Amino acid sequence: MEITIPHQFTPRDYQLPLLKAMDNGQRRAVIEWHRRSGKDKTCWNFMIKRAMENKGNYYYFFPTGEQARQALWENIDNEGFKMLEHIPNKLIERKLDQQMFVELKNGSTIKIIGSDKFEKRNVGTNPIGVVFSEYSITEPQVWNFVSPILLVNKGWAIFNFTPRGVNHAVKTFQIGQQNNWFTQTLTIDDTGIISRDDYEREMREGMPK
Repeated sequence: MEITIPHQFTPRDYQLPLLKAMDNGQRRAVIEWHRRSGKDKTCWNFMIKRAMENKGNYYYFFPTGEQARQALWENIDNEGFKMLEHIPNKLIERKLDQQMFVELKNGSTIKIIGSDKFEKRNVGTNPIGVVFSEYSITEPQVWNFVSPILLVNKGWAIFNFTPRGVNHAVKTFQIGQQNNWFTQTLTIDDTGIISRDDYEREMREGMPK
């Protein structure tokens, strides 16, 4: 039986520019997308695809280990589909629940990590692809450890976030704009997946803008 990667994932139109840029050789990307726009589903499926194409170590960072487990390792989407099921079982050599670690049949490894634990446990490793999820609340020091490694091995990095004021994530976005990285800002008006009426109702009910 033939296995297609990405598995059980069809990108929405607004997600395609990121994927096309990375497939065309872009090695740095910063995406500032609104909530529920599919940031992690898009980045996760891209990482799986790259892990199948190029043998190596891949890290998917979240602000904390608890958030990593909830948002990806144990996450189930609105259709009842588990995020981990985007990796077909036939491609998995082993899976370690406690470490949130997957080894694929081709030798690639994917590890889902809380940035709060990275410095102590992972310095000295050699990832060739990384995603920083919710980068606006992720420990920015982790990028300082990872960046030199990716420079040497010509690896790639994607930063995704929803703004939380003008902090290191916004500054990284600005750095990306100045250095020809792929950068993209998407509001609800760009994606259309949340109606303006629903947005206005949320604002009236006290949701922070």
